[in-house]
Amino acid sequence: MKRRQIRATVLITMLVLSAILGQAQKYDSALAQLDANYPQEKLYLHFDKSAYNPGETIWFKAYVQVGNNASPFSRNLYSELLNEKGELLQRHITPIIKAGAASSFEIPASITDSLVYVRAYTRWMLNFDSAFLYTKTIPVLSVRNPSNAVAKKTVAITKLNFFPEGGDLVAGVQSRVAFKATDGNGIPVTIAGDITDSKGKKHASFTTQHDGMGIFSITPDLGETYTASFKDPTGKQQQVKLPSIQKTGLVLEINNVDGGLQFTVRRNAAATDVPSVVLVAQSQQQMLYQAKVNLTRSAEVKAVIPGDILPTGITQVTVFSEEGKPLAERIAFVNHQDYYFITDLNIPLKGTDKRARNVIQIDVPDTVECNLSISVTDATINPPHESDQDIYSHLLLASDIRGYVHNPGYYFSSESESVSRNLDLVMMTNGWRRFKWEDILADKWPVIKHPVEDYLTINGSVMGLSKSELTQKELTGIFTLKNGSQQVMVIPVSTEGKFSIPGLIFYDTAKMYYQFNNDQNKILSSKALINIKGDFLQVAPSFKAAAAWTPSWRRQDSSFYRLNRDMARKNIMQEEERRKVQTLAGVTVVARTKSKKEKMDEEYASGFFKGQDGYTFIMEDDPTANSAMSVFQYLQGKVAGLQITGAGQNTQLSWRGGSPSLFLNEMQSQMDVLQNTSMSDVAMIKVFRPPFFGGTGGGGGAIAVYTKKGAAANDNVKGLDFTNVPGYLPEKQFYSPDYSKVEPEHSNEDNRPTLFWNPNVFTDRNNRRIFYDVYNNDISKRLRIVVEGVNAQGKLTRIEKIIE
Repeated sequence: MKRRQIRATVLITMLVLSAILGQAQKYDSALAQLDANYPQEKLYLHFDKSAYNPGETIWFKAYVQVGNNASPFSRNLYSELLNEKGELLQRHITPIIKAGAASSFEIPASITDSLVYVRAYTRWMLNFDSAFLYTKTIPVLSVRNPSNAVAKKTVAITKLNFFPEGGDLVAGVQSRVAFKATDGNGIPVTIAGDITDSKGKKHASFTTQHDGMGIFSITPDLGETYTASFKDPTGKQQQVKLPSIQKTGLVLEINNVDGGLQFTVRRNAAATDVPSVVLVAQSQQQMLYQAKVNLTRSAEVKAVIPGDILPTGITQVTVFSEEGKPLAERIAFVNHQDYYFITDLNIPLKGTDKRARNVIQIDVPDTVECNLSISVTDATINPPHESDQDIYSHLLLASDIRGYVHNPGYYFSSESESVSRNLDLVMMTNGWRRFKWEDILADKWPVIKHPVEDYLTINGSVMGLSKSELTQKELTGIFTLKNGSQQVMVIPVSTEGKFSIPGLIFYDTAKMYYQFNNDQNKILSSKALINIKGDFLQVAPSFKAAAAWTPSWRRQDSSFYRLNRDMARKNIMQEEERRKVQTLAGVTVVARTKSKKEKMDEEYASGFFKGQDGYTFIMEDDPTANSAMSVFQYLQGKVAGLQITGAGQNTQLSWRGGSPSLFLNEMQSQMDVLQNTSMSDVAMIKVFRPPFFGGTGGGGGAIAVYTKKGAAANDNVKGLDFTNVPGYLPEKQFYSPDYSKVEPEHSNEDNRPTLFWNPNVFTDRNNRRIFYDVYNNDISKRLRIVVEGVNAQGKLTRIEKIIE
């Protein structure tokens, strides 16, 4: 339909659609309150491979979104590895940086299951429907019986469900009815049959069109019952009754047309008590459209919701009575093809020979910050699959559907009309149930049991002291990390004896020493009982595997499983050998001598602060260091692009248009704290080029100051009480050899199935092109590269290439 025709249609519709009344604003107000107070987060995980062997490492990167934008809320990712029975095998808590988090799991070498589950969520997500927690089924390529790795065998039982468009079959009103046919595991099956009434008269025929789904039309009669008769895949004749017929009611029909969503509201002649209704369209808790539909003069009203007000994604259209009761509902998918940004992936240098060098070039198109991940794998044992779930299909489709979507990647495989029609079948056979209109219109809001987390929060309580004794009292807390570095904090205590320290990022376990300030003779300390603990979620929510989560894995020939098994077994042995070499490196003559900077980095830095792109300054190697009045005076003129102006309290920092994040011993810090840190106490300073994503900032790089360890530091904590506080689990580092250098471990055989994995690829306006050197293993001839990610505007990207 041309744009002028759409305008004409809207004008004609104005004769039927009255102006939106004031009471209709209650829908807008309810959505606004829902969006402001109860934002809905969703997750997608990019894995390095589609299937794994026992003993292998699962590498993944998580992306957290709210609606179609990067989430600014949660700071912790909880991820779990579960076996086939749903039993917890491993659980990780990972800091979320710029709406992304990276972690890994070790599949037990002794596992005999044919699949494992990876579940991921934020604590905030637990306040809502658990059906929307991220769950991924991953095949385990069993070395005992490779055939166990493929999807479960089709169960003979065939389930057939019917979904009248809008919700109900209404007597005397023509309605489209979608259906879905699945086996006992929820996997689609192909069927065909007829719809007959109680007298055996045929009213319609039906046949599956795509993945067990199809559609037919029927005008039901009041008091009649309808039956679907069909043969299941085994040839057995089956019958299923259609939903019951409503005496009165409405039918809602939605069609994608050029320029928008065309809706048709129909009532039957008996529905004289429904003279007018309100139609509301919303997406991601944002009001898009509302209109009052007058059904007094006509039993059918048709109009178009303009496409330019509809975002890409799922739109929920609901028809309400004048009293606010939902009467009909339908979801539809709108695709403007504007949800992605183009990432260029080029390979200036290709090499598929043994240990050959490949140069991978990633370019993003504009100045918007991007958060990406990249995997390079053996394409023979990790082949592409057009129906694989990807960042598009999950964040735009599967994450907003309460039910199971089979092969979601297919619906973003092309822009063809057939794919669009089949996607609409998914819309008609599923529901969007992140909230219930009935609840929010009645002011029944979700109960918030889990607040938004600000990284690691330490909560404490003081018992044994009166309110007067606690008035204006403070604790001095001294954090000593496992690497020996320390940080001093002043902690206010309320008159109720409560205190809290939010926003901490540290790894392993820290000792927190504490004492009351100005506590002469330790009178308060001797009377008080202080309880301190971290605020991580300790108990995982219950888990129940669904039959429909069977992985969609193509059956491969026996050589595929043998190669997978052999490469995995050899690579696991090589990893064990590398660990032994690393353990013995300090006493092995052939081990490469580490530089001073490498030793200091290994001793002091951890997590996001280890390595990275930037500058490292060792104070004992610089005789001028102690003569500097502060850290910032010392750094002036030493880092290209870092602007440090002013002095003392007037110091200002700028780098590439942003302000660097500041850290003292890897804990977020303020400028005055670093200003007052004596240079004689500083062991090392690391300056990270923008963007740095090891803290809440990132756009302007980071300055990390490390104070000296040893006896001088320990003097600060002698005689103080302390408690151990668990931090984040240090993440396993991905091993990627550089064969341009001569290293002892390079003499080992190389059978890595994943050649390269980097979950932290960040770009900004000054860093839009990135190169990576990736060396082949000893046997791979075809390499598969996958890049996925998001940008600061919430747009998605995915690109895949094969090197051969």
